[in-house]
Amino acid sequence: MYIFNLEPVLNQRKSVEESLQKELAILKKLLADEKKILAVFRKAEKEALKELQQKKKKSVGVFDILLHVRFIEKLSGDIEKQEEKVSDAKKICDQKREDLVEAMKKRKAIEKLKEKSYKQYQQEAARKEQIFLNEVAVNHFNQKM
Repeated sequence: MYIFNLEPVLNQRKSVEESLQKELAILKKLLADEKKILAVFRKAEKEALKELQQKKKKSVGVFDILLHVRFIEKLSGDIEKQEEKVSDAKKICDQKREDLVEAMKKRKAIEKLKEKSYKQYQQEAARKEQIFLNEVAVNHFNQKM
């Protein structure tokens, strides 16, 4: 019966890897949500600029135009803040991805040790079986004589 003495370490590394995968999935969703919000702000700014251009063509009061300009400035500020949020979320996501890659490397290293250990076990078992079969054959030969 083969027993890998580092099995608890391998299980722990698998657990860490799975945990990091879940965290990365959550962070990717968060990043996607932040990008959607940014897209909404950009679309609103584009529409507001378009509307401002149309108001300039019509004879609209200065107060109305000034109000619209302030709204566009507010949207621009919101866009900058949202771009920072997207950038921060991207950095966190990239860092978590690097952590996951490192965890995968560590797990794979233990799995390679397990494979190597199992091959050695199989070779030793085959060698012992061959010795046993040789002894049986010798005993059988000696009994016939």
